[in-house]
Amino acid sequence: MAENKLQLSIVTPERLVLDEDVDQVNVPGIEGDLGILYDHSPLLTTMRAGRFSYELVGDKGRETIYMIVSGGYLEVTDNRVIVLAEAVEFLEEIDKERAKASLAKAEEALSNTDLPDDEFAEAQDRLFRALARIEPTEMN
Repeated sequence: MAENKLQLSIVTPERLVLDEDVDQVNVPGIEGDLGILYDHSPLLTTMRAGRFSYELVGDKGRETIYMIVSGGYLEVTDNRVIVLAEAVEFLEEIDKERAKASLAKAEEALSNTDLPDDEFAEAQDRLFRALARIEPTEMN
């Protein structure tokens, strides 16, 4: 590992998404956003669906890479950041029309006032995932 860098590994059930030395990691934590820098104290937390990013400083200056995570877990120990995510999409991979259709379906499901608690929670999770996929793409 390079000096004063974090080793970032992002894994989904399907694949190893990333294994790279980075300067900073920004995470949508379950209780708020987190910024992880070199020598961060040990941490284990749950992630919510949202925008995830990491930063690299190199010859070209500072570069920030954005992606969307659909929840999961984050562990920080000894300058190593391990992300176990349900799903990860780089911003350029997001199908905006599909995300908007998912948002509409989730909103429709949530408009039903007779939903059992488990179905309500599932529809709410779908809504949060759809919003996480749409909002960053609208900002770029």
